[in-house]
Amino acid sequence: MSGKAVMRNWCIAFATTAIMVGVCIAYVDRPTAEFFDAHLRPTAAWAWMDRALAPLDLTVVMALLFVLGCVISAGSGRLLPLWTRTPRLCSWAALCATVASLVFKRIFGRAQPDPEFVQNHLYGFRLLHGGPHWNSFPSGTAMISVAIVSVLWILQPRWRASGILIAALLCVAVVITNFHWVGDVIAGTFLGAFIGWMTVRVATPDERRKST
Repeated sequence: MSGKAVMRNWCIAFATTAIMVGVCIAYVDRPTAEFFDAHLRPTAAWAWMDRALAPLDLTVVMALLFVLGCVISAGSGRLLPLWTRTPRLCSWAALCATVASLVFKRIFGRAQPDPEFVQNHLYGFRLLHGGPHWNSFPSGTAMISVAIVSVLWILQPRWRASGILIAALLCVAVVITNFHWVGDVIAGTFLGAFIGWMTVRVATPDERRKST
């Protein structure tokens, strides 16, 4: 695919994402948060999903440890086994998505659904003043999971279906439990897909040149 086609597709995806996020901010996010707070929060399912999402931070820790292990091994002069290629790029994508999400959260400073909206009735953005409970946009869970899936989509096609399913379940779970707005997840999905794609593209420049 030519560079112009890539840029055109990226611009179309970005514009589509921006429109969808805008619609969510104006019409979808608040009713969705209110609905799940009223109908799901009192149930056992909500508590179960809340506990299930807690260990997700371990994914980033594991990615960091794996990358550090690869760096130490390569620094000692050893050749990295071929099997490490996919998990290595998945780990890089996850770490890049983590850093990017922290930066964007600080820039946009969007109020979290819970507690700021459903409990304190605050809704909006504090640009460049993100902090505790004002760090919702974009969804880090969506960014990290989709970044990993994007790498798998390119390098391991047989894992596409399972990867998409897991990422979709995670994205739905953070909306249902009011960790994130719908718009946060949409933005995180776009950014995660872009980060995963760029990770593979940058890491395999020779293959990229052959395909263009």
